[in-house]
Amino acid sequence: MSAIAHASWNAAARSRADSSAAVTTTVMMAGAISIPALFWVGFPPADAWPWLVLGIVFNIVTLRILVAIYRMMPFAMAYPMLRGTIPLAVTAFNIALLPFGMPSVLGIIGILMVSSGVILLGFSGHRQEKIGWKPIALAILGGISAAAYVITDVKGIAATGSPLPYGVTAAIINAIAMPLFLRANGAPFSRIFNGQLLFGFLASFVSMGSYVLFLYALSHGPIGAASAMRETSVLFALGISMIVLKEKVGALRWFACGLAFAGAALLRLA
Repeated sequence: MSAIAHASWNAAARSRADSSAAVTTTVMMAGAISIPALFWVGFPPADAWPWLVLGIVFNIVTLRILVAIYRMMPFAMAYPMLRGTIPLAVTAFNIALLPFGMPSVLGIIGILMVSSGVILLGFSGHRQEKIGWKPIALAILGGISAAAYVITDVKGIAATGSPLPYGVTAAIINAIAMPLFLRANGAPFSRIFNGQLLFGFLASFVSMGSYVLFLYALSHGPIGAASAMRETSVLFALGISMIVLKEKVGALRWFACGLAFAGAALLRLA
């Protein structure tokens, strides 16, 4: 459900005339709607705040890397490469740093298949392009940074004792950090909300639902598997693009989707 919700609001944002502004508005509106919820669920304890702050740092680093990658290669290539790296990095962090939720051999194979399928999806439409090693290295680095953000979520949830207080607080901090990120990248913040407020308000509920469901998944099983299942959102987004946006899907993309969904099936059996 988290993957489907994540794919849905991202595909909807992509269909907007200014997709970057739509995403930014959604992130900020998610913070706004989380404020009343925070008074209902309560604030995280002091032990969780270092993980919240560290998570925002990793999130901003990931966003900065994404901006740099998008200047070097097409979005449809960069995004799957970065997202496909995340489950592999999360699994490595899990094995090296966390003494719980270790994946089984079958689970590791499933994670590898999902990641390979998602990464292959990025190459499927751009096989003839020469992009060099630097953007690929940046995409991998961005995936590692995003995986570190997942690890801070795991540690923060453990310190909080519940995903909900942690999740709504993280959404608020992300919303506060977004203007700082935009200013650092020279984006005109005054134009962000133009024509995007209603969309951002509606999409923020879907975005928050996806995030909270993901946090619950992180607290109830192997985190590498949970991360891999969420990255199937890229595949759902492809399906939405094919049906709604009428994009063409070639044989290699179908193979990439089949590989990733087979990996997801293995994760269900693991």
